[in-house]
Amino acid sequence: MNSPIFSLQEDLEALAELLSNPDAARQVGTYLQRIQTAPSRDQLGKWLEQVTGYVQALHDVNMLNEEQSILLRELVTRALMRNALK
Repeated sequence: MNSPIFSLQEDLEALAELLSNPDAARQVGTYLQRIQTAPSRDQLGKWLEQVTGYVQALHDVNMLNEEQSILLRELVTRALMRNALK
């Protein structure tokens, strides 16, 4: 099995730089980890719904701009790809 181009650790570091609020960065990081390790499609769907809602809420309260939202979606996509590789 090939190792992914972007590790969870690298994505968590990028997340800390992307979000100025440490609590929000920690919460999204938890979602990324859970997405990556989800044992079933049902669990994966649950975590995807939760992170999507959380990111939308951050955007709604002006804690994220459009560019940050796009970058967060990229981090979620990477977590999904790592899940598929496990």
